[in-house]
Amino acid sequence: MLSGRATEKTDVYSFGVLVLEVVSGKRPTDASFIETYLHIVGWLNFLVTENRQREIVDPHCEGVQAESLDALLSVAIQCVSSAPEDRPTMHRVVQILESDVMTPCPSDFYDSSSD
Repeated sequence: MLSGRATEKTDVYSFGVLVLEVVSGKRPTDASFIETYLHIVGWLNFLVTENRQREIVDPHCEGVQAESLDALLSVAIQCVSSAPEDRPTMHRVVQILESDVMTPCPSDFYDSSSD
């Protein structure tokens, strides 16, 4: 990001932010963050340090399997890591989502067994 160039790792970060938006029901710079000077990733990081990451989940997500939410949060946490080298590849993200979130409905669009 510092160089101003898009890379696979910046794309992964952006995907993580998107997942957080979907799970939390908040925009990345939601007005509720103004008082704390945080954005959605800062909020997540704060909650993770206090082992309260499930609090980011929008209450409207009721009925969604807890395992799926936990898997989505885990993927998001990995994707928005402050260290780009710790972020997974998108190939790995798809594998995780297929195995932990979408099972037993793997995608016909993307063959996760290929590299």
